Amino acid sequence: MSVDELYYQIYELKERLGILQEEYWHQTSGPDTWYFWFNIVSVIIPFVLLYFFLDRGRVFEIGFYGFAIHVMWSNLDNVLSMYNYLITPHSISYLFPTSLTVTTVVLPIGFMLLYQYCTNKGKNFYLYAIVLSAGFGYGLASIFIALDMLILHGGMKLTYIFLLDVAISYLAFWLTKLFWWLKNHGPKKTG
Repeated sequence: MSVDELYYQIYELKERLGILQEEYWHQTSGPDTWYFWFNIVSVIIPFVLLYFFLDRGRVFEIGFYGFAIHVMWSNLDNVLSMYNYLITPHSISYLFPTSLTVTTVVLPIGFMLLYQYCTNKGKNFYLYAIVLSAGFGYGLASIFIALDMLILHGGMKLTYIFLLDVAISYLAFWLTKLFWWLKNHGPKKTG
């Protein structure tokens, strides 16, 4: 098969997949289902908590940390979903291929508030991140599995989700610290 034929076949399959995903979403996850409203609440509650508890004096630092979590988890979720390891069968919209509520809202905001707490109170971030990761990886993921909001395939285990949470929270922490270091030790702008 030629490269052009392969490209066309992939294109056709993507088109068909999009139609099937939209149909599946309307039948199982649309506004007339409790899944839809559960997803909406899962987005609203973390933002309300963030609004009330965010340290406004450190909003860009904490926001950067949360954004790093969001970007890493969203990309990882895309890959895990693409290879059918981690499936979220009921999303807010068929337009979003992955778990919008968890990877873009719940995890980043949870870890943002943890980062803020640990850095404000002088607590051991690494230890607390392990505890929160266990809560997300074993607790929240188990609840989502029981509610049919998350399906694991291909040998994916809750322990892997826990370890991924730990790794991503640490990487985001180190990235945030690197940017703080660059801000304080980089060349000074003149002019």
